[in-house]
Amino acid sequence: MEHQETLLLAGIVALGICCQWLAWRLKFPAILPLLGAGFLLGPVLNILHPQELLGDLFFPAISLAVSIILFEGALTLKWQEVRHVAHIVRNLITVGALITWWGGGIAAHFILGLPWTLAILFGALIVVTGPTVIAPLLRNVRPIPKLASVLRWEGILIDPLGALLAVLIFNFIVAEGPLNYLSLRAFTGFLRIVLIGTGAGLMGGYFVALVIRRYLVPDYLRDIMILAVVVSVFALSDSLQGESGLLAVTVMGLLLANLDLIQLRQIWHFKERISILFISSLFIVLAANITLADLAALNWRSLLLVAVVIFVLRPVSVYLSALGSNLTRNERLFLSWIAPRGIVAAAVSSLFAFRLEELGYSEAPLLASLTFLVIVSTVVLQGGTAKLVARWLNVAEAEPQGFLIMGAHPFAQLLGLALQEEGFTVRLIDTNWENVRQARFRGLDVYHGNILSEFAENDLDLSGLGRLLALTSNDEANALACLHLQDEFGSSNVYQLTPKSLAQDKSKRPSRDRLGRLFPDPEITYEKLAALVQEGAVIKKTQITQQFTYADYRTYYGNNFVPLLLLRGKQAFVWTTDLPLTPQTGWTLLSLTLPSGPGTEISFAPVEADTRSSELTS
Repeated sequence: MEHQETLLLAGIVALGICCQWLAWRLKFPAILPLLGAGFLLGPVLNILHPQELLGDLFFPAISLAVSIILFEGALTLKWQEVRHVAHIVRNLITVGALITWWGGGIAAHFILGLPWTLAILFGALIVVTGPTVIAPLLRNVRPIPKLASVLRWEGILIDPLGALLAVLIFNFIVAEGPLNYLSLRAFTGFLRIVLIGTGAGLMGGYFVALVIRRYLVPDYLRDIMILAVVVSVFALSDSLQGESGLLAVTVMGLLLANLDLIQLRQIWHFKERISILFISSLFIVLAANITLADLAALNWRSLLLVAVVIFVLRPVSVYLSALGSNLTRNERLFLSWIAPRGIVAAAVSSLFAFRLEELGYSEAPLLASLTFLVIVSTVVLQGGTAKLVARWLNVAEAEPQGFLIMGAHPFAQLLGLALQEEGFTVRLIDTNWENVRQARFRGLDVYHGNILSEFAENDLDLSGLGRLLALTSNDEANALACLHLQDEFGSSNVYQLTPKSLAQDKSKRPSRDRLGRLFPDPEITYEKLAALVQEGAVIKKTQITQQFTYADYRTYYGNNFVPLLLLRGKQAFVWTTDLPLTPQTGWTLLSLTLPSGPGTEISFAPVEADTRSSELTS
């Protein structure tokens, strides 16, 4: 029996990671395979019984996992982002959230007959959309940048705000005491929950900030220490005042997010991995814990409630939030259709349902079932049709021509500025803060982070981008980035600088199928580009005409230039070793040249242009 329980626990973790991989491979939200696996193992096949498996530890384990997920969400919310986001986003997370909250509560009360307390809590739970669902949807649909930005920021900001709202309402319900008993005692109980939860969160946050700023903990213990403080704050707050722990960790995350800690980026990388592990396991456990009786309680009235959420509340929220904005009718319609619910809603609703059932709310299990129904319906219906709807409304992006440049060093900055001046969307990413600072000072859009991290995958805006240029000094990182983004951009649109190891003997050379397309020349490495820029090389744009052909250009510059890209209208063609290009009349050549021009030879020759005619595709 003991071995069987061990196998089940290990199987939950392994199955959760497999579901995450499947979602990444097929480009849809991970919540679908996770819920599907849980339903299959639990209600359908009757193999997994989480409450029996974990016994008395079931509720504490779920509570701790949810507290870490809420801390992770709160850690991404900075008040300056709330203040500075677009008018439409501010309205969606305030006016829109209010409409969804009260509209969902009223609908749940009158359609399903839920008590007002549970109905209002249900309305708060369905406020949350969440970046974990929105991010893969946007990568697949590729709406125009304006809409992608609105949806992305709404998901990021509403995630912790909606969770905080749900926690506060839940705490108020618990503070009421017995059913239908609302008195001064209930308000004082709620006040104790808020004060103790807020106080514990603030103390925990300031303690962590003090330890980090004074370097009292070595780097290898820092992230683990923060995790220990999070669970300790949750447990301590809950022991002082029941149900205050979730509020405490949410406040702690909000505080740390706004204290301007330079180590916060490293903390994000750690907590995102921990959260993935907890989310993967938690979803399977929560879905498996739902019984067939809970599912049977869902009827046509439940479907009517979901229809109200999708077809009434969201469109009204978007319409009122968009008043005074420059959004067109089609853009508003698309925003009205996209609002999939995610992981936080499912995790928090399940936890609240367990606790409220213990307090005597017989309808509490229906709360979790309804939330799961809303999640599945919105993810499947809206996520499955989003691409078709975007094309039908003509708000899908045309074939993206922009560039994601890995590296923000001086050469990458020169190339980014040249492309930006030609009207291309350019976004740089680098882990070196000094490079990032300099690039931002020059007016470039730069993301500070690791392109291979899960956080960057969810947070990095890829709207308008169709190609990757991996230009860092780390050949292995360039190759990994090309492999990582092949599915996103296509293998024909990922480029990297020539690795230094290609000059070695064959036994030490990397496999060619493990690299991106080599840019711009087999002799050009990062070191040679950096040396040229240091010598004062600049990027020149030259119009190829009948009077000044590419042959004339080569005669004039000799070996003193490196061809980089060719521009034809709004199309750009990257110069690579596998497809040398022949610039035609009317095209613009971007090349790296020394300011001295002819007379000072660069110590390598550019690739000979293919004189045969070739058909080019973007």
